[in-house]
Amino acid sequence: MTRPTIIVHGGAGAIQPEIWQEFREGSHEAAQAGQRVLAAGGSALDAAIAATRYLEDNPTFNAGYGSGLNRDGQIQCDALVMTGDRRCGAVAGVYGVRHPVDLARVVLEQTPHVLIVGPGAEELARAKGIEMCDPAELIADHRRQAWEKAVAESRDFGVDPELLPQLDPYDRPPSDTVGACALDATGHLAVASSTGGILLKLPGRAGDTPVVGSGSYCGPAGATSCTGHGEAAMRVCLAKYAYDLLEHGASAQEAADRAVDYLVSAVRGRAGLIVLDRHGNRAWATSTRRIAIGLPEYLPDDCNGYCPVLPH
Repeated sequence: MTRPTIIVHGGAGAIQPEIWQEFREGSHEAAQAGQRVLAAGGSALDAAIAATRYLEDNPTFNAGYGSGLNRDGQIQCDALVMTGDRRCGAVAGVYGVRHPVDLARVVLEQTPHVLIVGPGAEELARAKGIEMCDPAELIADHRRQAWEKAVAESRDFGVDPELLPQLDPYDRPPSDTVGACALDATGHLAVASSTGGILLKLPGRAGDTPVVGSGSYCGPAGATSCTGHGEAAMRVCLAKYAYDLLEHGASAQEAADRAVDYLVSAVRGRAGLIVLDRHGNRAWATSTRRIAIGLPEYLPDDCNGYCPVLPH
């Protein structure tokens, strides 16, 4: 029997001190939710989804309720789940789905497909009994205020949140995608990721989260979930790059560090990732100022502090 474990991230970016505690505590509580599933004998997939659903319900995070608004002031979500046997399911560009990660699981378990998008995914959700809601119910006040200010100032999707120290803590383009990697008592692995995408994205834009190998990957050697600027992660298939390092014998921490180094050197990308190997070793790295990490055990303050950043 394997010792079950989980690691969670609540996003990476310029998470300011004023709201940092919310990110730390929420990520920790999500990891605990997943660990409770594992302790009760649940599967790695059950645990990763439980942790991700918790974050989708917490308006601090950019997933589900509390997602960043697109250019038209609407919430459009993406999610992915994948297991160690390389089965996967994902959705992109969905409106009014309370827990996009649940719909990604439906794609994995109840369809022959990997990725379903837009109205087709929403139709599938209704057919399979996935909880729907008025899309407006997913809009948190601080996200609406951030969108209104960004529009008033004629800001654009391309603005780098790392370069906006003058803005209020919640007034930054959110890059805080959430994700969880889990290992259960039978040795099975799984990953789940969910996001609302970056503030002011074009309607229909999908980032790295629902793209297998870009935002998440899981195989026999381990699991990884990424967070940050999705376009950069997609250009280097960041999650698969980290996974391949595990498969070739790298430690979890080496895989995380080398993947971020590659992201920076190849495309000067700002993103982070979590890594869980088949032995239960957990690691993370980022090229952003911070990454919110959740473990079932509470992390001391200095474990999630400011990280080195790219030169401006």
